[in-house]
Amino acid sequence: KSSLARRGVVYLSKVPPFMKPNKLRILLEPYGEISRLYLAEEDPLMRKKRQKNGGNGSKQFKEGWIEFADKKIARSVAESLNNTAIGSKKGDYYRDDIWNLKYLSGFK
Repeated sequence: KSSLARRGVVYLSKVPPFMKPNKLRILLEPYGEISRLYLAEEDPLMRKKRQKNGGNGSKQFKEGWIEFADKKIARSVAESLNNTAIGSKKGDYYRDDIWNLKYLSGFK
């Protein structure tokens, strides 16, 4: 029970296109231990519409929740990364995307 009380959840309001859960885990793991990660898929009708109009047919995600093992780390990650660029180098795929993170206090 003590480990459950120490966990902290961060809400990701917009997932960049083509970002999968594994890539998100790789990007956030250096900041602290991630116990669980959930990304909500987009609506199937929107996916069909995108495919019909000639877009990519891969699975896209719209929002997500990241559970860190320690709530202090979760809070500091949300405060430090919010409104910063995801990619840092010029050739990075996610260079133009911005983190939209919020720490959810009292959320289990």
